[in-house]
Amino acid sequence: MANTTFSGPVRSEGGFNVINKSTTTGAVTETGFSVNSTGQLISLGTRKIQTFAVSLAGTNAASVTYGDNDVLVEIGELNTDHPDALVTASKFFIHKIVLGITTPAASDAQSLANLQLSATSGTATNTAISSGTEIVGAGVTSFNPRISATDSVTEVDIDLDASAGTFHVFEPNLNAAIASKHLYMGAGAACDAALTAFRGTLEIEYSVY
Repeated sequence: MANTTFSGPVRSEGGFNVINKSTTTGAVTETGFSVNSTGQLISLGTRKIQTFAVSLAGTNAASVTYGDNDVLVEIGELNTDHPDALVTASKFFIHKIVLGITTPAASDAQSLANLQLSATSGTATNTAISSGTEIVGAGVTSFNPRISATDSVTEVDIDLDASAGTFHVFEPNLNAAIASKHLYMGAGAACDAALTAFRGTLEIEYSVY
Protein backbone atom coordinates (compact mmCIF):
# COMPACT_ATOMS: atom_id res chain seq x y z
CA MET A 1 0.00 0.00 0.00
CA ALA A 2 1.32 3.48 -0.82
CA ASN A 3 1.92 6.17 1.78
CA THR A 4 -1.21 8.07 2.75
CA THR A 5 -1.44 11.57 4.19
CA PHE A 6 -4.42 12.53 6.34
CA SER A 7 -5.45 16.11 7.04
CA GLY A 8 -7.42 15.12 10.15
CA PRO A 9 -6.91 12.61 12.99
CA VAL A 10 -6.60 8.90 12.17
CA ARG A 11 -9.46 7.11 13.94
CA SER A 12 -9.82 3.40 14.72
CA GLU A 13 -12.42 1.58 16.81
CA GLY A 14 -10.23 -1.43 17.51
CA GLY A 15 -6.97 0.22 18.56
CA PHE A 16 -3.80 0.79 16.57
CA ASN A 17 -0.93 -1.58 15.71
CA VAL A 18 2.22 -1.00 13.64
CA ILE A 19 3.39 -4.14 11.82
CA ASN A 20 6.18 -5.31 9.53
CA LYS A 21 5.50 -7.34 6.40
CA SER A 22 8.28 -9.38 4.80
CA THR A 23 8.87 -8.47 1.15
CA THR A 24 9.91 -12.05 0.42
CA THR A 25 7.50 -14.23 2.39
CA GLY A 26 4.66 -11.82 3.11
CA ALA A 27 4.82 -12.82 6.78
CA VAL A 28 3.47 -10.17 9.17
CA THR A 29 5.24 -9.51 12.46
CA GLU A 30 4.37 -7.20 15.34
CA THR A 31 6.70 -4.27 16.00
CA GLY A 32 5.46 -3.73 19.54
CA PHE A 33 4.02 -0.27 18.86
CA SER A 34 0.31 -0.26 19.65
CA VAL A 35 -2.53 1.53 21.40
CA ASN A 36 -5.46 -0.55 22.61
CA SER A 37 -9.08 0.28 21.84
CA THR A 38 -9.71 2.09 25.16
CA GLY A 39 -6.46 4.06 25.17
CA GLN A 40 -5.53 2.51 28.53
CA LEU A 41 -2.54 0.54 27.18
CA ILE A 42 0.23 2.04 25.09
CA SER A 43 3.10 -0.20 23.96
CA LEU A 44 6.38 1.12 22.55
CA GLY A 45 8.50 -1.92 21.78
CA THR A 46 9.02 -3.58 25.15
CA ARG A 47 7.98 -0.49 27.13
CA LYS A 48 4.37 -0.06 28.24
CA ILE A 49 2.17 2.43 30.03
CA GLN A 50 -1.09 0.98 31.33
CA THR A 51 -3.89 2.63 33.30
CA PHE A 52 -6.54 1.04 35.52
CA ALA A 53 -9.57 2.26 37.44
CA VAL A 54 -9.45 1.05 41.06
CA SER A 55 -12.59 0.58 43.16
CA LEU A 56 -12.94 -1.09 46.55
CA ALA A 57 -16.74 -1.19 46.37
CA GLY A 58 -16.64 -5.01 46.61
CA THR A 59 -14.71 -5.17 49.89
CA ASN A 60 -16.32 -6.06 53.22
CA ALA A 61 -13.69 -4.98 55.75
CA ALA A 62 -16.27 -3.16 57.85
CA SER A 63 -17.78 -6.51 58.87
CA VAL A 64 -14.91 -8.98 58.37
CA THR A 65 -11.27 -8.37 59.28
CA TYR A 66 -8.77 -8.59 56.41
CA GLY A 67 -5.39 -10.08 57.19
CA ASP A 68 -2.12 -8.52 56.06
CA ASN A 69 -1.69 -9.18 52.30
CA ASP A 70 -5.25 -10.46 51.82
CA VAL A 71 -6.77 -9.48 48.47
CA LEU A 72 -8.75 -6.26 48.48
CA VAL A 73 -9.48 -6.36 44.74
CA GLU A 74 -8.10 -7.84 41.53
CA ILE A 75 -7.34 -4.79 39.40
CA GLY A 76 -6.49 -6.25 36.01
CA GLU A 77 -3.82 -7.86 33.86
CA LEU A 78 -0.46 -6.61 32.63
CA ASN A 79 0.33 -7.04 28.93
CA THR A 80 3.01 -9.54 27.90
CA ASP A 81 3.28 -8.73 24.15
CA HIS A 82 6.58 -7.61 22.63
CA PRO A 83 8.17 -7.23 19.17
CA ASP A 84 8.40 -10.56 17.37
CA ALA A 85 12.09 -9.97 16.58
CA LEU A 86 13.03 -10.22 20.27
CA VAL A 87 13.51 -13.28 22.45
CA THR A 88 10.41 -14.54 24.24
CA ALA A 89 9.92 -12.43 27.35
CA SER A 90 10.26 -14.12 30.72
CA LYS A 91 10.17 -11.09 33.04
CA PHE A 92 8.38 -7.85 33.78
CA PHE A 93 10.48 -4.87 34.84
CA ILE A 94 8.45 -2.37 36.84
CA HIS A 95 9.66 1.21 36.30
CA LYS A 96 7.11 3.49 37.94
CA ILE A 97 3.68 3.40 39.57
CA VAL A 98 1.38 6.33 40.28
CA LEU A 99 -1.92 5.93 42.16
CA GLY A 100 -4.12 9.02 42.21
CA ILE A 101 -6.78 8.99 44.90
CA THR A 102 -10.10 10.43 43.74
CA THR A 103 -12.24 9.24 46.68
CA PRO A 104 -10.62 8.12 49.95
CA ALA A 105 -11.67 5.25 52.19
CA ALA A 106 -13.09 5.89 55.65
CA SER A 107 -10.50 7.37 58.00
CA ASP A 108 -8.72 4.64 59.94
CA ALA A 109 -5.11 3.94 60.93
CA GLN A 110 -5.33 0.50 59.31
CA SER A 111 -6.59 1.70 55.91
CA LEU A 112 -3.37 0.59 54.22
CA ALA A 113 -2.73 -1.28 50.98
CA ASN A 114 -0.07 -2.66 48.69
CA LEU A 115 0.08 -3.77 45.06
CA GLN A 116 1.07 -7.30 44.12
CA LEU A 117 1.47 -9.42 41.01
CA SER A 118 0.38 -13.06 40.90
CA ALA A 119 0.25 -15.89 38.38
CA THR A 120 -3.25 -16.70 39.63
CA SER A 121 -6.36 -14.84 38.50
CA GLY A 122 -9.71 -14.83 40.23
CA THR A 123 -8.60 -14.77 43.88
CA ALA A 124 -11.54 -13.41 45.84
CA THR A 125 -11.50 -10.45 48.20
CA ASN A 126 -10.51 -11.27 51.80
CA THR A 127 -8.44 -14.24 50.60
CA ALA A 128 -4.66 -14.62 50.70
CA ILE A 129 -2.89 -13.69 47.46
CA SER A 130 -1.38 -16.73 45.76
CA SER A 131 2.43 -16.45 45.52
CA GLY A 132 2.31 -12.68 45.27
CA THR A 133 5.22 -10.45 44.24
CA GLU A 134 4.83 -7.11 46.02
CA ILE A 135 5.63 -4.14 43.76
CA VAL A 136 4.33 -1.30 45.95
CA GLY A 137 4.19 -1.42 49.74
CA ALA A 138 6.20 -1.81 52.90
CA GLY A 139 7.42 -5.24 51.79
CA VAL A 140 9.34 -3.82 48.80
CA THR A 141 13.03 -2.99 48.65
CA SER A 142 13.60 -0.86 45.58
CA PHE A 143 16.68 -0.76 43.35
CA ASN A 144 18.48 2.57 43.10
CA PRO A 145 19.90 3.14 39.58
CA ARG A 146 22.25 5.85 40.85
CA ILE A 147 24.21 3.32 42.92
CA SER A 148 23.27 0.12 41.02
CA ALA A 149 22.20 -1.48 44.27
CA THR A 150 19.17 -1.83 46.51
CA ASP A 151 18.15 1.18 48.57
CA SER A 152 18.79 1.26 52.30
CA VAL A 153 15.17 2.32 52.89
CA THR A 154 12.00 0.49 51.94
CA GLU A 155 8.71 1.66 50.49
CA VAL A 156 5.65 2.56 52.58
CA ASP A 157 2.15 1.19 52.18
CA ILE A 158 -0.55 3.05 50.26
CA ASP A 159 -2.68 5.23 52.56
CA LEU A 160 -6.24 4.55 51.38
CA ASP A 161 -7.79 7.28 53.52
CA ALA A 162 -5.50 10.04 52.24
CA SER A 163 -7.32 13.12 50.99
CA ALA A 164 -8.89 13.20 47.53
CA GLY A 165 -6.31 14.47 45.07
CA THR A 166 -3.43 12.85 46.94
CA PHE A 167 -1.13 10.57 44.95
CA HIS A 168 1.20 7.70 45.80
CA VAL A 169 4.22 7.47 43.49
CA PHE A 170 6.97 4.85 43.53
CA GLU A 171 9.79 3.76 41.22
CA PRO A 172 10.66 0.24 42.44
CA ASN A 173 12.94 -0.82 39.56
CA LEU A 174 12.28 -4.49 40.22
CA ASN A 175 11.31 -7.51 38.17
CA ALA A 176 8.70 -10.26 38.34
CA ALA A 177 8.05 -13.44 36.41
CA ILE A 178 6.08 -12.89 33.19
CA ALA A 179 3.52 -15.43 34.40
CA SER A 180 2.70 -13.11 37.31
CA LYS A 181 0.63 -10.81 35.14
CA HIS A 182 -2.45 -10.50 37.37
CA LEU A 183 -2.45 -7.28 39.37
CA TYR A 184 -4.00 -7.11 42.84
CA MET A 185 -4.42 -4.54 45.56
CA GLY A 186 -3.82 -6.21 48.90
CA ALA A 187 -4.30 -5.18 52.51
CA GLY A 188 -1.19 -3.55 53.96
CA ALA A 189 -2.18 -4.51 57.50
CA ALA A 190 -4.93 -6.32 59.36
CA CYS A 191 -7.92 -4.15 58.50
CA ASP A 192 -11.48 -3.94 59.76
CA ALA A 193 -12.34 -0.43 58.49
CA ALA A 194 -14.86 0.45 55.78
CA LEU A 195 -12.90 0.68 52.52
CA THR A 196 -15.80 0.58 50.06
CA ALA A 197 -15.71 4.30 49.24
CA PHE A 198 -12.18 4.18 47.82
CA ARG A 199 -11.73 5.07 44.14
CA GLY A 200 -8.54 5.84 42.29
CA THR A 201 -6.68 5.83 38.98
CA LEU A 202 -3.58 3.67 38.71
CA GLU A 203 -0.88 4.13 36.07
CA ILE A 204 1.94 1.60 35.71
CA GLU A 205 5.01 1.99 33.52
CA TYR A 206 6.77 -1.31 32.85
CA SER A 207 8.77 -3.34 30.34
CA VAL A 208 8.87 -6.99 29.28
CA TYR A 209 12.12 -8.78 28.54
